[in-house]
Amino acid sequence: MAENYRLSHQAPGPEEDGTTIRLDQVGSATDEVFPKDVLDKPQNYGLQHATTANALNQAQGNPDTEVRIYRAVPKGITTINPGDWVSLSKEYAATEAQFEGSTIISATAQAQDLWSEGLLEEWGYHGTTVLSHEAMSNAREKVRSNFPSNRNQYRTGISVPGLAGEVASYQEAQEASSGISK
Repeated sequence: MAENYRLSHQAPGPEEDGTTIRLDQVGSATDEVFPKDVLDKPQNYGLQHATTANALNQAQGNPDTEVRIYRAVPKGITTINPGDWVSLSKEYAATEAQFEGSTIISATAQAQDLWSEGLLEEWGYHGTTVLSHEAMSNAREKVRSNFPSNRNQYRTGISVPGLAGEVASYQEAQEASSGISK
């Protein structure tokens, strides 16, 4: 199925000598694709997202550095295959997914397996293995699930029914000790 949705628009890779560059080599002396100031002024060369800039900086000179990659795919696809287009930015992939009516998957790849033909937001994955989608932890859901379901319980540390019962017991004890009755 991977070949079915790729069509003829193939991602850049190592076979295009002189017209592509590995992620870990962007801005280096061997870079024939990007100008030398690409790391100093990436916004001049199509950078749109901070996560892409972070991955670029993290990977410099480190071919084994692992970076998170994202891909917009048709629903039901759960793998990133060698030759697939990917992004270093979830936001960029989300734009592509919205445009194509797709969903986003992500995985971790080594910098040496990612190739560009001059677009900082679009990369070709050319690793030796198929990457399976790695579900990212949803931090917001984790936080939400650890909060008490009753908002008053969060504020007081005890649930409202328990608080009401304690207040009533306290009031009854006070009334009994003072001789006041209802």
